[in-house]
Amino acid sequence: MKIFPQGVSIALAILSLTIGVWASSGQPATQYVPGDVIVTFKPSVNLTGAEQKLASHSLAWKHRFARLSESRGRETGLVHAKDRTTAQLIAELKNDPDVETAEPNYLRWVTTLTPNDTYFTNQWALQNTGQFVSGTEDVAGTSGDDIHFVPGWALAQQPGTNPPIVAVIDTGVDYRHPDLASNIWINTAENPTNGLDNDGDGYVNDYYGYDFADNRPDPMDSGFHGTHVAGIIAAVGNNAMGIIGVDYHAQIMALRASSDGDTLADSAVIQAIDYATMMKGRGTNIVAINESFGGSGYDSAEVAAMQAAGNAGIIFCCAAGNNSSDNDTTPVYPANYRLGNMIVVAATDQNDDLASFSDYGPNTVDLGAPGVNILSLLPISPGIPPEGTVLASVQQSSNTFSANELEYSGLTAGITATVYDCGLGNPSDFPAAVSNNIALIERGTLFFTNKVINAMAAGARAVIIYNNAAGNFLGTLGNTNNWIPAVSLSQADGLALEVIQPVTATVIHGLYQYLDGTSMATPQVSGAVAFAAMNFPSETVTQRIQRVLTNVDVIPNLQGEVRTGGRLDLQRIVDTDGNGLPDWWELEYFGHLTGTDPNADPDHDGMDNLAEWIAGTNPTNAASCLRVSVMSTNSNGVNVSWPSVAGKTYWLERSTNLLTGFNTISTNIAATAPTNTQTDTAILPDNTRFYRVGVEQ
Repeated sequence: MKIFPQGVSIALAILSLTIGVWASSGQPATQYVPGDVIVTFKPSVNLTGAEQKLASHSLAWKHRFARLSESRGRETGLVHAKDRTTAQLIAELKNDPDVETAEPNYLRWVTTLTPNDTYFTNQWALQNTGQFVSGTEDVAGTSGDDIHFVPGWALAQQPGTNPPIVAVIDTGVDYRHPDLASNIWINTAENPTNGLDNDGDGYVNDYYGYDFADNRPDPMDSGFHGTHVAGIIAAVGNNAMGIIGVDYHAQIMALRASSDGDTLADSAVIQAIDYATMMKGRGTNIVAINESFGGSGYDSAEVAAMQAAGNAGIIFCCAAGNNSSDNDTTPVYPANYRLGNMIVVAATDQNDDLASFSDYGPNTVDLGAPGVNILSLLPISPGIPPEGTVLASVQQSSNTFSANELEYSGLTAGITATVYDCGLGNPSDFPAAVSNNIALIERGTLFFTNKVINAMAAGARAVIIYNNAAGNFLGTLGNTNNWIPAVSLSQADGLALEVIQPVTATVIHGLYQYLDGTSMATPQVSGAVAFAAMNFPSETVTQRIQRVLTNVDVIPNLQGEVRTGGRLDLQRIVDTDGNGLPDWWELEYFGHLTGTDPNADPDHDGMDNLAEWIAGTNPTNAASCLRVSVMSTNSNGVNVSWPSVAGKTYWLERSTNLLTGFNTISTNIAATAPTNTQTDTAILPDNTRFYRVGVEQ
């Protein structure tokens, strides 16, 4: 306690550390341990004197912080009273002239922020809550049967300025896709429009990559496969759109090796590998090549190209195959080359079972990764009938209505406009206001094509057709045309919109689709390799592969099916000893990758290693510690200060009565390193205040 001339007092709470917004759901109602108080005596009071003082209050040490007491020169420890509340005990101790501070024993816990991408909850592979994902197979999953994406990223380093790159050798990549475009690798040494080989690499206008199937600069997807693969790896994250990639800070190098969207010739694949190896040698940070394809036949030239890439520092992630067969006895290539720079991937489902279609092999397939009902990107190119299930929905305020695609209709990441009732879709049913807006049409009387043609003639930007009977339906517009987006809704959902129209809504059709396959499992691992490279950039190919393979989540159903007996685990990749402290952080401060005690306090500043990691402070420097303090107080207010770390955001709370809890003063306070200061209102006479600060991210 500190007494000020105005006759008021402030009690300062030592750090109560949390991750996430304090007011979010799932937090305990009690924010400190009832009856517990952490007490610190003044420097003049020795251990014997402190114990005598405690006895005079009918207290004794529950736990004396011996090392902290010695390093600070102040007796500090935890006491507990069964017959007094925390507030009563603090009030009693603060009036003792030998007590310097008396503070609650705050609870702290770690939560993690959920990405704001619209369809993140559909990405069971990243976070399986047991949700029902109605993709290519209607299956409910098992909570926790995922790659532990959220806790893995909670332990990740801040991305650097040289992001890892994954080269995708496939049917091409739609580099214009709004949920991928900003993560597409660009050859900045090349001018894409002048028809010259500006960087002297032997390829003209190779700006986004290259098309080795047709020997031209444009690697645009010839089908849909490569774009889907690329999205799993590195779809843009936290952009309030669509999905998020396994490593959403990585970049995609688009290397097209297919003209027809289906087959890839070895010659094109070898050229693509050679290109990636060359670019690696020029300093491009390519860490992995994704090969979600396979076939029969051993190709020694392909092996040589892959070995050369490995020598340059590139890992190959290869699909095991979709033949439900044992690769130990029936080889698939390139998966069965079994080179030292390869990881071969089987597919698992929402319940950690080997997918029914997946190849396997206890000697030739390394691990499993999610490959069933995988939502990712669909190219925006019109007129390409997609395979799998295309995601469609209508969003109105907080309501999301599940929709079905009308085959061949236009695709959109989201058209937001006003919905108008347009009856059955006859020409006379369309109000003038529907122009540049969304037409809501009931099923019946007219063909779907006529309804949409009439809507387009009226100027509508999108069409919603709702059923005239219970449930939803599947429909088609018959053929390729310059259709606007058109989706179907159930009768109940359509009538719900009809009742409140005109109303603003968003129609989403396409750009995202569900697919199955080891082709979908493999990019999960490619993204994980990029994630490992981001956190441990100096590791070799061998070390990086071992980091991925020796830290799988061992699954009983995969025993005897894959070499590791496990499924990909992003969290274990970054925290191999499971102590809650990332390996890269342990290396930075302690010189070793694992084995640090998260509860130890080596610098004796009152914060253990786990708290220092979360706060971003130095666990070996007692001066680097997150503590709130009062800079000054006067009639204009109280200036509360704490040391801050760049990139962190904080919250600040106050209490005048611990029985009634804390009130928020401010949240999302950006760090102004090295110190943040917030001004609170002035204190009334004879009032006591408690402050606490915490980390939000």
